Amino acid sequence: MKKSHYCLTAIFASLMIVLTCSCDGSAVDITDEGQEKPSGGQEPGTPDEGDPEEDGGEGDAGSDVLNVSSVEELEALTGVEPGSTIVWADGEYADVRISLDYQGTESEPVTFRAATPGKVTFTGASSLVVRGSHINVEGFRWQSPEPSGEHLIRFYSGSSYCTLSDCEVDGSMDESRGEGATFKWVSLYGTGHTVTRCNFNEKKDMGALLVVWLEEGVKAGHTISCNRFARTETIYDNSGEPANEQEIMRIGDSQHSLQDGDCIIERNYFWHCNGEKAEIVSNKSCRNIYRGNAFFESCGTLTLRQGNGCTVSGNWFYGSDIEQTGGVRIIGEDHLVENNVFERLNSVGYLSALCICAGQENAALDGYAPVKNAVVRGNTFIDCNLAMHVNYGSSSMTVPVTATTIEDNIAVTPDGSGYVVRYEDTEPQAEITWSGNTFYGRFRNNHFSLTSVSSRPDVDSCLDEIEEVAAAAGPEWKTNN
Repeated sequence: MKKSHYCLTAIFASLMIVLTCSCDGSAVDITDEGQEKPSGGQEPGTPDEGDPEEDGGEGDAGSDVLNVSSVEELEALTGVEPGSTIVWADGEYADVRISLDYQGTESEPVTFRAATPGKVTFTGASSLVVRGSHINVEGFRWQSPEPSGEHLIRFYSGSSYCTLSDCEVDGSMDESRGEGATFKWVSLYGTGHTVTRCNFNEKKDMGALLVVWLEEGVKAGHTISCNRFARTETIYDNSGEPANEQEIMRIGDSQHSLQDGDCIIERNYFWHCNGEKAEIVSNKSCRNIYRGNAFFESCGTLTLRQGNGCTVSGNWFYGSDIEQTGGVRIIGEDHLVENNVFERLNSVGYLSALCICAGQENAALDGYAPVKNAVVRGNTFIDCNLAMHVNYGSSSMTVPVTATTIEDNIAVTPDGSGYVVRYEDTEPQAEITWSGNTFYGRFRNNHFSLTSVSSRPDVDSCLDEIEEVAAAAGPEWKTNN
Protein backbone atom coordinates (compact mmCIF):
# COMPACT_ATOMS: atom_id res chain seq x y z
CA MET A 1 0.00 0.00 0.00
CA LYS A 2 1.33 3.42 -0.92
CA LYS A 3 2.42 5.70 1.87
CA SER A 4 0.27 8.67 2.78
CA HIS A 5 0.97 11.87 0.85
CA TYR A 6 0.83 13.72 4.16
CA CYS A 7 3.50 11.44 5.60
CA LEU A 8 5.66 12.09 2.55
CA THR A 9 5.29 15.84 2.91
CA ALA A 10 6.25 15.70 6.56
CA ILE A 11 9.37 13.74 5.70
CA PHE A 12 10.33 16.27 3.05
CA ALA A 13 9.71 19.27 5.27
CA SER A 14 11.80 17.91 8.11
CA LEU A 15 14.94 17.54 5.95
CA MET A 16 16.31 15.31 8.67
CA ILE A 17 15.93 11.77 7.43
CA VAL A 18 18.93 10.84 5.31
CA LEU A 19 19.99 7.28 4.52
CA THR A 20 23.04 5.88 2.80
CA CYS A 21 23.09 6.77 -0.88
CA SER A 22 22.87 3.87 -3.29
CA CYS A 23 24.83 5.65 -5.99
CA ASP A 24 27.98 4.31 -7.55
CA GLY A 25 31.02 5.50 -5.65
CA SER A 26 32.35 7.13 -8.81
CA ALA A 27 29.24 9.28 -8.87
CA VAL A 28 31.36 10.45 -6.86
CA ASP A 29 44.13 34.97 -4.65
CA ILE A 30 42.82 34.60 -2.02
CA THR A 31 42.67 36.31 1.32
CA ASP A 32 41.15 35.87 4.71
CA GLU A 33 39.11 38.95 5.52
CA GLY A 34 37.60 39.45 8.93
CA GLN A 35 37.21 35.82 9.93
CA GLU A 36 36.20 34.82 13.43
CA LYS A 37 38.70 32.35 14.79
CA PRO A 38 37.27 30.01 17.42
CA SER A 39 39.11 29.21 20.61
CA GLY A 40 41.17 26.08 20.62
CA GLY A 41 42.54 26.47 17.10
CA GLN A 42 45.75 24.52 16.55
CA GLU A 43 48.96 25.46 14.86
CA PRO A 44 49.44 24.08 11.37
CA GLY A 45 50.83 20.57 11.38
CA THR A 46 50.05 19.98 15.07
CA PRO A 47 48.47 16.56 15.61
CA ASP A 48 45.03 16.55 17.22
CA GLU A 49 44.84 14.91 20.62
CA GLY A 50 41.30 13.68 20.09
CA ASP A 51 40.13 10.39 18.65
CA PRO A 52 42.86 9.23 16.26
CA GLU A 53 40.37 7.51 13.99
CA GLU A 54 38.20 10.64 13.80
CA ASP A 55 41.19 12.68 12.70
CA GLY A 56 42.50 10.12 10.28
CA GLY A 57 45.34 8.91 12.54
CA GLU A 58 45.01 5.17 12.99
CA GLY A 59 42.34 5.06 10.31
CA ASP A 60 44.74 6.44 7.68
CA ALA A 61 48.04 4.78 8.42
CA GLY A 62 50.92 6.47 6.65
CA SER A 63 49.04 9.68 5.81
CA ASP A 64 49.61 13.14 7.28
CA VAL A 65 46.89 14.92 9.27
CA LEU A 66 47.27 18.70 9.28
CA ASN A 67 45.05 20.87 11.49
CA VAL A 68 44.10 24.46 10.63
CA SER A 69 41.54 27.08 11.63
CA SER A 70 42.37 30.03 9.37
CA VAL A 71 43.42 30.84 5.83
CA GLU A 72 46.82 31.97 7.13
CA GLU A 73 47.41 28.56 8.69
CA LEU A 74 46.19 26.83 5.54
CA GLU A 75 48.53 28.83 3.32
CA ALA A 76 51.45 28.19 5.68
CA LEU A 77 51.15 24.42 5.36
CA THR A 78 54.08 22.57 3.88
CA GLY A 79 54.35 18.96 2.88
CA VAL A 80 50.80 18.51 1.60
CA GLU A 81 51.43 15.31 -0.31
CA PRO A 82 49.10 12.70 -1.81
CA GLY A 83 47.24 11.04 1.05
CA SER A 84 47.35 14.11 3.32
CA THR A 85 44.26 15.16 5.28
CA ILE A 86 43.71 18.80 6.20
CA VAL A 87 41.24 19.25 9.05
CA TRP A 88 39.55 22.63 9.69
CA ALA A 89 38.53 23.26 13.31
CA ASP A 90 34.83 23.45 14.21
CA GLY A 91 33.29 26.91 14.46
CA GLU A 92 31.68 29.71 12.51
CA TYR A 93 33.89 31.83 10.25
CA ALA A 94 33.00 35.01 8.36
CA ASP A 95 34.36 36.14 4.96
CA VAL A 96 36.79 33.26 4.55
CA ARG A 97 38.19 32.82 1.06
CA ILE A 98 39.88 29.48 0.63
CA SER A 99 42.02 28.26 -2.25
CA LEU A 100 43.10 24.62 -2.53
CA ASP A 101 45.83 23.76 -5.02
CA TYR A 102 47.22 20.29 -4.39
CA GLN A 103 48.08 17.21 -6.40
CA GLY A 104 46.59 14.02 -5.04
CA THR A 105 46.25 10.72 -6.81
CA GLU A 106 43.34 8.37 -7.43
CA SER A 107 44.47 6.04 -4.66
CA GLU A 108 45.76 8.80 -2.37
CA PRO A 109 43.69 11.98 -2.71
CA VAL A 110 44.28 15.09 -0.65
CA THR A 111 41.32 15.49 1.72
CA PHE A 112 40.15 18.85 3.07
CA ARG A 113 37.44 18.30 5.66
CA ALA A 114 35.59 19.71 8.63
CA ALA A 115 36.76 18.43 12.01
CA THR A 116 33.15 17.42 12.65
CA PRO A 117 30.95 17.11 9.55
CA GLY A 118 28.41 19.92 9.53
CA LYS A 119 30.08 21.84 12.38
CA VAL A 120 32.25 24.18 10.30
CA THR A 121 30.14 27.04 8.93
CA PHE A 122 31.33 29.78 6.59
CA THR A 123 29.25 32.96 6.32
CA GLY A 124 29.21 36.27 4.48
CA ALA A 125 31.58 36.67 1.52
CA SER A 126 33.25 33.31 2.05
CA SER A 127 34.21 31.31 -1.04
CA LEU A 128 36.11 28.21 -2.11
CA VAL A 129 38.35 27.69 -5.14
CA VAL A 130 39.63 24.19 -5.96
CA ARG A 131 42.60 23.75 -8.27
CA GLY A 132 44.84 20.72 -8.76
CA SER A 133 43.70 17.12 -8.93
CA HIS A 134 42.17 14.45 -6.69
CA ILE A 135 41.14 16.83 -3.90
CA ASN A 136 38.20 15.82 -1.71
CA VAL A 137 36.24 18.56 0.11
CA GLU A 138 34.01 17.14 2.86
CA GLY A 139 31.59 18.17 5.57
CA PHE A 140 31.41 22.00 5.33
CA ARG A 141 28.49 24.43 5.48
CA TRP A 142 28.00 27.82 3.83
CA GLN A 143 25.24 29.81 5.53
CA SER A 144 23.60 32.86 3.92
CA PRO A 145 26.33 33.37 1.30
CA GLU A 146 26.71 36.93 0.08
CA PRO A 147 27.82 37.54 -3.51
CA SER A 148 31.36 38.90 -3.69
CA GLY A 149 32.09 37.46 -7.14
CA GLU A 150 30.43 35.20 -9.67
CA HIS A 151 31.04 31.89 -7.87
CA LEU A 152 30.68 30.61 -4.32
CA ILE A 153 32.38 27.24 -4.93
CA ARG A 154 34.48 26.93 -8.07
CA PHE A 155 36.36 23.94 -9.43
CA TYR A 156 38.89 25.76 -11.55
CA SER A 157 39.84 25.32 -15.20
CA GLY A 158 42.58 22.66 -15.38
CA SER A 159 41.43 20.89 -12.22
CA SER A 160 40.57 17.20 -12.39
CA TYR A 161 38.89 14.42 -10.42
CA CYS A 162 37.99 16.43 -7.33
CA THR A 163 34.98 15.83 -5.09
CA LEU A 164 32.57 17.98 -3.10
CA SER A 165 30.67 15.77 -0.67
CA ASP A 166 28.64 15.93 2.53
CA CYS A 167 28.42 19.73 2.30
CA GLU A 168 25.57 22.22 2.56
CA VAL A 169 24.80 25.66 1.18
CA ASP A 170 21.80 27.22 2.91
CA GLY A 171 20.18 30.51 1.96
CA SER A 172 16.92 29.94 3.83
CA MET A 173 17.55 32.81 6.26
CA ASP A 174 18.20 35.34 3.47
CA GLU A 175 15.88 37.96 2.05
CA SER A 176 15.32 37.76 -1.70
CA ARG A 177 17.93 39.88 -3.49
CA GLY A 178 15.80 40.30 -6.60
CA GLU A 179 17.18 40.97 -10.06
CA GLY A 180 20.82 41.96 -10.30
CA ALA A 181 24.22 40.37 -10.77
CA THR A 182 24.14 36.61 -11.18
CA PHE A 183 25.83 34.40 -8.60
CA LYS A 184 26.48 30.68 -8.92
CA TRP A 185 26.69 28.46 -5.86
CA VAL A 186 28.71 25.73 -7.63
CA SER A 187 30.68 26.12 -10.88
CA LEU A 188 32.40 23.11 -12.38
CA TYR A 189 35.25 23.64 -14.83
CA GLY A 190 37.91 21.04 -15.55
CA THR A 191 37.20 17.33 -15.85
CA GLY A 192 35.96 14.34 -13.89
CA HIS A 193 34.59 16.08 -10.79
CA THR A 194 31.94 14.71 -8.44
CA VAL A 195 29.32 16.57 -6.40
CA THR A 196 27.55 14.13 -4.10
CA ARG A 197 25.52 13.92 -0.90
CA CYS A 198 25.17 17.71 -0.59
CA ASN A 199 22.22 19.89 0.37
CA PHE A 200 21.52 23.07 -1.60
CA ASN A 201 18.70 24.94 0.06
CA GLU A 202 16.85 28.12 -0.96
CA LYS A 203 18.99 30.18 -3.30
CA LYS A 204 17.43 33.65 -3.29
CA ASP A 205 19.47 35.56 -5.83
CA MET A 206 19.84 35.43 -9.59
CA GLY A 207 21.86 32.79 -11.38
CA ALA A 208 21.70 29.04 -11.88
CA LEU A 209 22.51 27.20 -8.67
CA LEU A 210 24.96 24.70 -10.22
CA VAL A 211 26.64 25.12 -13.60
CA VAL A 212 28.86 22.81 -15.65
CA TRP A 213 31.10 25.02 -17.82
CA LEU A 214 32.43 23.38 -20.96
CA GLU A 215 35.84 24.28 -22.36
CA GLU A 216 37.21 23.72 -25.84
CA GLY A 217 38.96 20.37 -26.09
CA VAL A 218 38.22 19.43 -22.47
CA LYS A 219 36.01 16.49 -21.57
CA ALA A 220 33.82 17.49 -18.62
CA GLY A 221 32.68 14.03 -17.51
CA HIS A 222 31.34 15.21 -14.13
CA THR A 223 28.99 13.25 -11.86
CA ILE A 224 26.28 14.98 -9.82
CA SER A 225 24.58 12.48 -7.54
CA CYS A 226 22.46 12.02 -4.43
CA ASN A 227 22.09 15.74 -3.71
CA ARG A 228 19.04 17.56 -2.38
CA PHE A 229 17.91 20.78 -4.08
CA ALA A 230 15.21 23.22 -2.95
CA ARG A 231 14.41 26.63 -4.45
CA THR A 232 10.88 27.57 -3.54
CA GLU A 233 10.93 31.29 -4.36
CA THR A 234 10.78 32.96 -7.77
CA ILE A 235 12.32 36.33 -8.66
CA TYR A 236 10.18 38.31 -11.12
CA ASP A 237 11.37 40.84 -13.70
CA ASN A 238 9.96 44.33 -14.26
CA SER A 239 7.19 42.96 -16.48
CA GLY A 240 6.00 40.61 -13.77
CA GLU A 241 7.35 37.47 -15.43
CA PRO A 242 9.75 35.00 -13.80
CA ALA A 243 13.28 36.25 -14.53
CA ASN A 244 15.53 34.01 -16.62
CA GLU A 245 18.51 32.13 -15.11
CA GLN A 246 16.91 30.73 -11.99
CA GLU A 247 17.28 27.07 -12.90
CA ILE A 248 18.72 24.59 -10.43
CA MET A 249 21.25 23.15 -12.82
CA ARG A 250 22.70 24.03 -16.22
CA ILE A 251 24.89 21.51 -18.01
CA GLY A 252 26.82 23.44 -20.64
CA ASP A 253 26.08 26.66 -22.50
CA SER A 254 24.92 27.77 -25.93
CA GLN A 255 28.41 28.35 -27.28
CA HIS A 256 29.50 24.78 -26.47
CA SER A 257 26.11 23.11 -26.88
CA LEU A 258 27.27 20.76 -29.66
CA GLN A 259 30.21 19.57 -27.54
CA ASP A 260 29.93 16.36 -25.53
CA GLY A 261 29.37 16.97 -21.83
CA ASP A 262 29.45 13.28 -20.85
CA CYS A 263 28.00 14.15 -17.44
CA ILE A 264 25.93 11.87 -15.24
CA ILE A 265 23.17 13.39 -13.14
CA GLU A 266 21.61 10.69 -10.97
CA ARG A 267 19.60 10.03 -7.82
CA ASN A 268 19.17 13.71 -6.99
CA TYR A 269 16.07 14.98 -5.20
CA PHE A 270 14.43 18.18 -6.48
CA TRP A 271 11.95 19.50 -3.89
CA HIS A 272 9.79 22.55 -4.71
CA CYS A 273 12.34 23.72 -7.27
CA ASN A 274 10.34 26.59 -8.74
CA GLY A 275 12.96 29.22 -9.67
CA GLU A 276 12.14 30.50 -13.13
CA LYS A 277 9.12 28.14 -13.49
CA ALA A 278 10.37 27.04 -16.91
CA GLU A 279 13.61 25.05 -16.65
CA ILE A 280 14.53 23.14 -13.50
CA VAL A 281 17.44 21.49 -15.29
CA SER A 282 18.72 23.06 -18.51
CA ASN A 283 20.73 20.73 -20.72
CA LYS A 284 23.02 22.62 -23.10
CA SER A 285 25.52 19.99 -24.26
CA CYS A 286 25.60 16.49 -25.71
CA ARG A 287 25.69 12.91 -24.37
CA ASN A 288 24.59 13.60 -20.83
CA ILE A 289 22.68 11.05 -18.78
CA TYR A 290 19.85 11.90 -16.37
CA ARG A 291 18.72 8.85 -14.42
CA GLY A 292 16.96 7.96 -11.21
CA ASN A 293 16.23 11.56 -10.17
CA ALA A 294 13.06 12.58 -8.32
CA PHE A 295 11.16 15.84 -8.93
CA PHE A 296 8.53 16.61 -6.30
CA GLU A 297 6.06 19.50 -6.68
CA SER A 298 8.55 21.47 -8.79
CA CYS A 299 7.45 24.05 -11.38
CA GLY A 300 9.19 23.67 -14.73
CA THR A 301 10.79 20.80 -16.62
CA LEU A 302 13.95 18.86 -17.21
CA THR A 303 14.66 20.64 -20.47
CA LEU A 304 16.86 19.24 -23.24
CA ARG A 305 17.26 22.82 -24.41
CA GLN A 306 20.37 22.47 -26.60
CA GLY A 307 22.66 19.61 -27.54
CA ASN A 308 22.05 16.11 -28.84
CA GLY A 309 22.17 12.48 -27.81
CA CYS A 310 21.09 12.76 -24.18
CA THR A 311 19.39 10.03 -22.15
CA VAL A 312 16.59 10.66 -19.64
CA SER A 313 15.90 7.33 -17.97
CA GLY A 314 14.10 6.05 -14.89
CA ASN A 315 13.24 9.42 -13.33
CA TRP A 316 10.12 10.27 -11.30
CA PHE A 317 8.05 13.44 -11.60
CA TYR A 318 5.20 14.12 -9.16
CA GLY A 319 3.24 17.36 -9.26
CA SER A 320 0.29 17.04 -6.83
CA ASP A 321 -1.81 18.84 -9.49
CA ILE A 322 0.07 22.11 -8.84
CA GLU A 323 -0.05 24.48 -11.79
CA GLN A 324 3.11 24.70 -13.93
CA THR A 325 4.53 21.39 -12.72
CA GLY A 326 6.00 19.67 -15.76
CA GLY A 327 8.15 16.79 -16.90
CA VAL A 328 10.57 16.65 -19.87
CA ARG A 329 10.95 18.94 -22.89
CA ILE A 330 12.73 17.60 -25.98
CA ILE A 331 14.63 19.81 -28.44
CA GLY A 332 17.40 18.56 -30.77
CA GLU A 333 18.52 15.20 -32.13
CA ASP A 334 19.02 11.60 -30.97
CA HIS A 335 17.55 11.94 -27.48
CA LEU A 336 16.24 8.92 -25.57
CA VAL A 337 13.46 9.34 -22.97
CA GLU A 338 12.57 6.01 -21.43
CA ASN A 339 11.09 4.34 -18.34
CA ASN A 340 10.16 7.55 -16.55
CA VAL A 341 7.00 8.09 -14.49
CA PHE A 342 5.06 11.36 -14.76
CA GLU A 343 2.26 11.75 -12.24
CA ARG A 344 -0.31 14.49 -11.57
CA LEU A 345 1.57 17.17 -13.50
CA ASN A 346 -0.68 20.11 -14.29
CA SER A 347 0.21 22.05 -17.40
CA VAL A 348 0.30 22.05 -21.22
CA GLY A 349 2.66 23.34 -23.90
CA TYR A 350 6.28 23.58 -22.88
CA LEU A 351 5.34 22.41 -19.37
CA SER A 352 3.45 19.29 -20.40
CA ALA A 353 4.47 16.00 -18.87
CA LEU A 354 6.31 15.45 -22.17
CA CYS A 355 6.69 18.24 -24.72
CA ILE A 356 8.24 17.32 -28.07
CA CYS A 357 8.96 20.65 -29.73
CA ALA A 358 8.80 21.75 -33.33
CA GLY A 359 12.01 23.46 -34.42
CA GLN A 360 13.36 26.50 -36.19
CA GLU A 361 14.78 26.43 -39.67
CA ASN A 362 18.56 27.05 -39.61
CA ALA A 363 18.39 27.39 -35.85
CA ALA A 364 21.20 29.29 -34.16
CA LEU A 365 23.12 27.60 -31.34
CA ASP A 366 20.85 29.32 -28.83
CA GLY A 367 17.71 28.63 -30.87
CA TYR A 368 15.32 25.67 -31.12
CA ALA A 369 16.95 22.88 -33.12
CA PRO A 370 14.45 20.54 -34.79
CA VAL A 371 13.68 17.23 -33.07
CA LYS A 372 15.04 14.29 -35.04
CA ASN A 373 15.59 10.61 -34.18
CA ALA A 374 14.07 10.91 -30.73
CA VAL A 375 12.94 7.72 -28.98
CA VAL A 376 10.22 7.89 -26.32
CA ARG A 377 9.48 4.49 -24.85
CA GLY A 378 8.35 2.65 -21.77
CA ASN A 379 7.17 5.77 -19.91
CA THR A 380 4.10 5.97 -17.68
CA PHE A 381 1.86 9.06 -17.49
CA ILE A 382 -0.62 9.08 -14.60
CA ASP A 383 -3.43 11.62 -14.34
CA CYS A 384 -1.49 14.50 -15.91
CA ASN A 385 -3.24 17.51 -17.40
CA LEU A 386 -1.60 16.56 -20.71
CA ALA A 387 0.71 13.58 -21.09
CA MET A 388 2.21 14.53 -24.47
CA HIS A 389 2.18 17.79 -26.40
CA VAL A 390 3.71 16.89 -29.77
CA ASN A 391 5.13 19.20 -32.44
CA TYR A 392 4.53 22.20 -30.20
CA GLY A 393 6.20 25.59 -30.51
CA SER A 394 5.91 29.29 -31.17
CA SER A 395 5.11 30.84 -34.56
CA SER A 396 8.82 30.81 -35.51
CA MET A 397 9.08 27.06 -34.86
CA THR A 398 7.79 25.57 -38.10
CA VAL A 399 10.11 22.59 -38.70
CA PRO A 400 8.26 19.38 -37.77
CA VAL A 401 9.46 16.50 -35.63
CA THR A 402 11.05 13.83 -37.85
CA ALA A 403 12.23 10.21 -37.67
CA THR A 404 10.90 9.87 -34.12
CA THR A 405 9.54 6.79 -32.36
CA ILE A 406 6.96 6.78 -29.55
CA GLU A 407 6.43 3.23 -28.31
CA ASP A 408 5.28 1.10 -25.39
CA ASN A 409 4.15 4.02 -23.24
CA ILE A 410 1.11 4.08 -20.93
CA ALA A 411 -0.89 7.29 -20.43
CA VAL A 412 -4.06 7.44 -18.35
CA THR A 413 -6.49 10.10 -17.15
CA PRO A 414 -8.72 9.68 -14.08
CA ASP A 415 -11.90 8.78 -15.99
CA GLY A 416 -10.86 8.66 -19.63
CA SER A 417 -12.32 12.07 -20.47
CA GLY A 418 -9.12 14.12 -20.25
CA TYR A 419 -6.58 14.56 -23.03
CA VAL A 420 -3.51 12.32 -23.20
CA VAL A 421 -2.02 13.48 -26.53
CA ARG A 422 -2.28 16.81 -28.28
CA TYR A 423 -0.70 17.24 -31.71
CA GLU A 424 0.03 20.53 -33.50
CA ASP A 425 -0.12 20.66 -37.30
CA THR A 426 2.80 21.87 -39.38
CA GLU A 427 3.43 21.83 -43.10
CA PRO A 428 4.75 19.27 -43.77
CA GLN A 429 3.42 17.09 -40.95
CA ALA A 430 5.64 15.44 -38.37
CA GLU A 431 7.15 12.02 -39.06
CA ILE A 432 6.45 9.89 -35.99
CA THR A 433 6.09 6.15 -35.59
CA TRP A 434 3.62 5.15 -32.86
CA SER A 435 3.54 1.53 -31.64
CA GLY A 436 2.57 -0.50 -28.59
CA ASN A 437 1.21 2.47 -26.63
CA THR A 438 -1.73 2.20 -24.22
CA PHE A 439 -3.85 5.33 -23.92
CA TYR A 440 -6.85 5.87 -21.66
CA GLY A 441 -8.09 9.31 -22.57
CA ARG A 442 -8.81 11.62 -25.49
CA PHE A 443 -6.73 13.05 -28.35
CA ARG A 444 -6.61 16.62 -29.62
CA ASN A 445 -6.06 16.81 -33.39
CA ASN A 446 -5.60 13.06 -33.81
CA HIS A 447 -3.51 13.18 -36.98
CA PHE A 448 -2.03 9.73 -36.33
CA SER A 449 -5.35 7.96 -35.66
CA LEU A 450 -4.40 6.92 -32.13
CA THR A 451 -6.87 4.82 -30.19
CA SER A 452 -7.92 4.68 -26.55
CA VAL A 453 -8.72 1.61 -24.43
CA SER A 454 -12.16 1.37 -22.84
CA SER A 455 -11.02 0.77 -19.24
CA ARG A 456 -8.27 2.29 -17.16
CA PRO A 457 -5.11 0.15 -16.92
CA ASP A 458 -3.63 -0.53 -13.50
CA VAL A 459 -0.77 1.86 -12.79
CA ASP A 460 1.23 2.40 -9.59
CA SER A 461 2.02 5.76 -8.06
CA CYS A 462 5.67 6.77 -7.97
CA LEU A 463 5.53 8.22 -4.43
CA ASP A 464 7.37 5.28 -2.86
CA GLU A 465 10.25 5.64 -5.29
CA ILE A 466 10.41 9.38 -4.67
CA GLU A 467 10.57 8.76 -0.93
CA GLU A 468 13.52 6.43 -1.44
CA VAL A 469 15.43 9.01 -3.47
CA ALA A 470 14.61 11.73 -0.92
CA ALA A 471 15.77 9.62 2.01
CA ALA A 472 19.13 8.89 0.38
CA ALA A 473 19.86 12.46 -0.75
CA GLY A 474 21.92 15.04 1.11
CA PRO A 475 24.70 14.95 3.71
CA GLU A 476 25.01 11.91 5.94
CA TRP A 477 25.65 14.10 9.01
CA LYS A 478 22.13 15.52 8.83
CA THR A 479 20.93 12.14 10.11
CA ASN A 480 22.20 13.19 13.55
CA ASN A 481 20.39 16.56 13.63
